[in-house]
Amino acid sequence: MDQRFLDSQKHRDVLPAFWPRKLSPHITALFVKTPITPNQTTILWGSISGANSYVIYRVLTGDYLLLPVIPLVYILTYILDCVDGEVARVRNMANPVGGKLLDGICHRATEYSLLAAYVSAAWQLTSSPWALPVGLLLLSGEAMQTYAYERRVTAMRVQMGLTGLVNASEDNVYVRGERWSNLSLKQKVATITGQVHYKSVYAVIAVSYVSGTALLAGLALLALYKHFAWIRLIARTLAAARTAQAQKEETETAAVGIAAGSNPHH
Repeated sequence: MDQRFLDSQKHRDVLPAFWPRKLSPHITALFVKTPITPNQTTILWGSISGANSYVIYRVLTGDYLLLPVIPLVYILTYILDCVDGEVARVRNMANPVGGKLLDGICHRATEYSLLAAYVSAAWQLTSSPWALPVGLLLLSGEAMQTYAYERRVTAMRVQMGLTGLVNASEDNVYVRGERWSNLSLKQKVATITGQVHYKSVYAVIAVSYVSGTALLAGLALLALYKHFAWIRLIARTLAAARTAQAQKEETETAAVGIAAGSNPHH
C-alpha cells in the first residue's frame, strides 16, 4: 500500500473507524484514479445511507429477510465516510468548512430519513391517528437535539477554545498505527459495534417485532427522551460556559496581580 494513502488518515480517530480505516486506503487508491471528488464521495455515502432507511422501513413492516442488509450497508457507508477525507487530503483538496458542512448534511439526512421510516412503519402497522402527532414530536425532538449539539460544539470551540475531536477521550479514540492487541476489551468491542449501529435502529426494530402499537408507544417514549436530551445538553453547555468564564476571569485577575507586583513604580 502506497504510504501516502496511509498518511492521509487522521492521526487520532474514534474507535468505530478502526476497521473501516483498514479498508478505506484501498478504496481511496481506486478513487484518486478517477474524476470522483471528495464531495461526490460524501454525497455517494450519504445517498446510500439514506436509501438504507427504506430497507429499515421494509424490515419494520415485516420483510425480515432484509435485516442483515442494514449493518452491511452501514459498514459500507462508514468506509466511504473515511474515504472522502482521505481523497481530499491526497489530492490537496481538503475543505474544512465545505467538507464538514456537506458531511453534516448527509448525517442529518440519514437521521431524518430514519425517523420518517419509523413513523411510516408505525402508521402502516397501526393506522393510528396518533402516528402523526408522535411523528411531529419525534422530528421536533431530533431537530432541537441537533441544534443544541451544534450550538454546544460552537460554544466549546469558540468560547472555550476546544480543538480536536469533540466528545472524545482516551477511552474512545485510537492513534493511527495502534495495534488491535493493545486495545482494551471495551475498546475492541467499540470498534465493532460502533460501525454497524446507527442511533436507535435495532432497538426500534426489536420493538416492532412485538406489535405495531408497541412500536408507536416506543417512538413516543423516544420522542420524549430526545426533548429531555436537548434540554439537558443546553443546561450542560451553559454550566460549562460559566465554568470556563470563571476560570478565564480568575486567570486574568491573577495576571493583573502578577503584573502589578512586578511593577516597581506601583
